[in-house]
Amino acid sequence: MSSKRSKNPALPVLDDAYRLPSVKDAEESARDLAARLATTELRRVSHPGRVTWEPTDQAEPVPVPPTVVDGDGDLWLRDRGTGTWTMPEFNPKEFPARCGEVLTWNQLACEFGPLTGLADDRRTGSGRKR
Repeated sequence: MSSKRSKNPALPVLDDAYRLPSVKDAEESARDLAARLATTELRRVSHPGRVTWEPTDQAEPVPVPPTVVDGDGDLWLRDRGTGTWTMPEFNPKEFPARCGEVLTWNQLACEFGPLTGLADDRRTGSGRKR
């Protein structure tokens, strides 16, 4: 995805993590996961009032947040009727095709995590606030 579009500039994004020595020094095959996990920690430290889920957090949180911001700072909305997630600002000229699909929590977390709730409310997804 393209982090240049970040709508939440105060929230660390993957590009921030890719500049960290620990991520740069990771083996190439592990660099993406290292950046995603580092972004998770950067967000938890810089925004302790928000819940951030790792890309490996596959269990859907309870309660489920209505919106989350992905690793690049892009917004995703949950359809309450189906429980699936979509990117409202999807534009095929700017985003990979996968961003235009309807995703489950597992797919969203794994492929686009870390995910961060928009509200500064620790009660949202209370099991995942490390």
